Amino acid sequence: MPAKKKHETTKFEFRGQKFEADKTAFGSLRVQTALSLGDKDPRAANEAMDLVCCGHLVDYIGRIPDADGNAPDELGCSPEDWVAFTNAMAEAVSAKN
Repeated sequence: MPAKKKHETTKFEFRGQKFEADKTAFGSLRVQTALSLGDKDPRAANEAMDLVCCGHLVDYIGRIPDADGNAPDELGCSPEDWVAFTNAMAEAVSAKN
C-alpha cells in the first residue's frame, strides 16, 4: 500500500481574519469533481469543501464577516460573502510563493 501523501496547507487572511486551506485537497481531482457536481450531490460537495478548509468548514461559515467587517448571524455568512471567501481561498491556494 502506498504511503499517504503529505498535505500542503497555506494560511491566508480574509477581511481581517486568518484562515487555512489545504492546497493538496484543493488540487485533487476527486475534490474538484465533488465541488463541480455539488448541485447533484451537495453532501459530497460539503465533505470536499471541509477537506479544503482543513476540517473547519462549519467554523469558517460562522466566522466569515461581511464586506463591512460585521460578524455573521447565527445562520452563518451570506452566499455572497461565501463566494468572496472561496475566491480569496482559491487565489491563496493558487499563489506561487
